[in-house]
Amino acid sequence: MAKIVVIGAGMAGLAVALFCARRGHTVTVVERDDQPKPEASAEEDFTGWERNGVPHARQGHNFLGLSSRIMREEAPDVLDAVAARGAPRVPIAGGGGDENVLSRRLVYEGALRRVVEAEPGVEVLSGTSVKGLLVRGELAGVPRVVGVRLPGGEVAADVVVDASGRRTRSVRWLAEAGGRPPRETAQPCGFHYLTQHFRLREGQSFPALTVPIYVKLDYTKLVLFAGDNGCFQVSMTVAADDPLRHRLREPGVYHRFLESVPLTAPWLDRSESIDEPHPMGNLEDRWRRLVNDGSPVVAGLVLLGDSALQTNPAFGRGVPLAFLQARHFAETVEAADDAAGFVSRFEEWAERNLGFWFRAQVASSREQREHIEAGVRGEPIAPPTDPMGRFIAALAIVSEDDPEVNAVQLRFFNMLMTPEALVNDPVAAPRIRDFLETHADPVVPAQGPDRTEFERLVAH
Repeated sequence: MAKIVVIGAGMAGLAVALFCARRGHTVTVVERDDQPKPEASAEEDFTGWERNGVPHARQGHNFLGLSSRIMREEAPDVLDAVAARGAPRVPIAGGGGDENVLSRRLVYEGALRRVVEAEPGVEVLSGTSVKGLLVRGELAGVPRVVGVRLPGGEVAADVVVDASGRRTRSVRWLAEAGGRPPRETAQPCGFHYLTQHFRLREGQSFPALTVPIYVKLDYTKLVLFAGDNGCFQVSMTVAADDPLRHRLREPGVYHRFLESVPLTAPWLDRSESIDEPHPMGNLEDRWRRLVNDGSPVVAGLVLLGDSALQTNPAFGRGVPLAFLQARHFAETVEAADDAAGFVSRFEEWAERNLGFWFRAQVASSREQREHIEAGVRGEPIAPPTDPMGRFIAALAIVSEDDPEVNAVQLRFFNMLMTPEALVNDPVAAPRIRDFLETHADPVVPAQGPDRTEFERLVAH
């Protein structure tokens, strides 16, 4: 059995710790933020748990079908614990037990954290920052990581998992150890998010439970996240250079705009806001790989979650991708005695099983940025030009009036089928292609105020 150190107790770090411990491995998790209070309620987790290391902790989250499937297979008690804290579990069309979990991030994370802390074989060190990697010589010509350095000493490990998130310091630590840099692919998204939370009034219910709930306007995209205990969140994509982006944070302005959108107005009619709009910026799609020129740059270290692969959060793919990595790591870590080879094999697996999701996200983020930037400038919205973008746009349009196609769209959105499976689906694909033969330029129609009306709404 392996001795593993995990840096970071976010969703990725907690999942890999739990999956490994339940296979008999010994895990030490090091987390710089404090732990949640043991007896705190769901609301206390959300309002009182300081998660400075997770800048998106209070942004909207969709817990997609793939993440629920993996957790159901690995640790169904976690899903039960999240549900017990007030998070609805909503079946996804198509059967098979797949479901969405409607929960705020910190409510889900708090439930998972308590399960992990009670798991035999796991030790969680809260309020402790890793100061660097513990390196002992070289293996196969690269630095050999054998643990981490803490303020009060060292923790040895067969493998170190960096699940510290997009602010990972592993690149710097590798440089300090004399290693080559990871191979990175990065694309700034060109926009940021604004999120506000609401709670249903007494006796009210959610107008809908299907995931996703979103609408595209010419200058923005709105995504609505139904959550636990009658709470929901509305997130807005704003172009980084939109001259009105700061106005939306002024008291009442964001709410006034949301009331004018047919998608969100019924939700606001049933609820009250519980906070002010909260921004999140500096978004990018980035993939760090611990291989360069075909060989590993380190032995004994794996990047996992946002440390390795961060994507535009609008689609909610971060948690499923992290859970996929966590499960594969847990299934294969027994072979980590070949420390350099293990790094190479893990990265090869990631390329085969995660690469297509990353590339699809890069293309989608680019299209979204071009769309909203054109809308801000008042220019006509150009239809997507790449084949996959045209297929996805047509899928959204056709699914509005075709329940069978909509069911396929929901399974794709929930990552229960790959892009390749989608374009070859025997139900949806022929209907999408028939639609594209008569609609050469598919553009999802806007359902809400145009740019001129938006400017009037936020300027008063």
